[in-house]
Amino acid sequence: MSTGNEVTERSSLLGRDLPRPNGVVQDYPIFLRVCHAPWGFINQTTLVAIRGLTLIYLTILAPILLDYKLYKRQDGDSPLRIIFQFSTITFILLWLYHLFTFCWSYTHLYYPDLDEEDNAWETALLRKMSPPEQTITSRNRFYFSLYYTVSHVFAFMNTFIFLAVVVPRGHGDLPRDRQRGGGDDAGSLEAGDFFGHGWFKPFCVLNLWGYTSLLALFEIMLLNSIKRQIPVHTHIVGLVFLLCAYLGWAAFGKLFIGRSPYFWLDPEIVRYKLIVGYCALFVALGPAFFALMYCLIGLREELAEKYGSPSQASTPDGSQQGDQE
Repeated sequence: MSTGNEVTERSSLLGRDLPRPNGVVQDYPIFLRVCHAPWGFINQTTLVAIRGLTLIYLTILAPILLDYKLYKRQDGDSPLRIIFQFSTITFILLWLYHLFTFCWSYTHLYYPDLDEEDNAWETALLRKMSPPEQTITSRNRFYFSLYYTVSHVFAFMNTFIFLAVVVPRGHGDLPRDRQRGGGDDAGSLEAGDFFGHGWFKPFCVLNLWGYTSLLALFEIMLLNSIKRQIPVHTHIVGLVFLLCAYLGWAAFGKLFIGRSPYFWLDPEIVRYKLIVGYCALFVALGPAFFALMYCLIGLREELAEKYGSPSQASTPDGSQQGDQE
């Protein structure tokens, strides 16, 4: 049971943050900020529609991309190699993020006050779809902030690695019979003729290694009011840990199915000293793209303060308490 001065994830986003009884400014939680766009031309109804269409597109896209990844599988390779690919993990993280945010935005708009005594299955389902409710000290807000960070940083990294490493090294545009040792997570751009073999392969390549970054940029700049991540060092540590965990997962995939997700992780193609360097660079890309994401959020905050919806005003002292642990 909340008091009149407390802010829950189902509260309306007002023009100013509310004072707590001790006089400290209380910012709105991250679960609530994801339900409100910072721009006046994107009201809550429009935001729910955009999130719904995005989720539908990603859901329809998933089996298409799965078919593409299986279709370009060489004879003798295990279909399980898909689960070790960075592009697969990136897509799943983004899909889950947009599933969560659509459910929260929808119930926050249309069912903000659910009867806690109603045990009907419809109400129970809506309660599960609603933004989480917890105290101001709950760590759940930090966990979601980290998930928000990881899912979008991974999307940027996925595109950058493909365009800056995979394709220039000749592993993204080789004929099918020459990609045997090129690693799995590369597009099948045959002989450099990107659009010469129908629409299916270009469509899948653009969605796997291009659309995800554009969607991440669109989300950060237009679709939420989440503030810059704090504490910064904790987000960076969590991000680096998960990137190292992926490298371990990729190494396990090499042992389990005999294939590496990238050519630069395959000791049959690249010397071990170079593999170490590639892995270090891969991990270093995490903080680099976190810095990019942090700056984009800061830019959006500055622009929204000047030109955005008045309901998205920041705290009077510019604090970022809503995304703290």
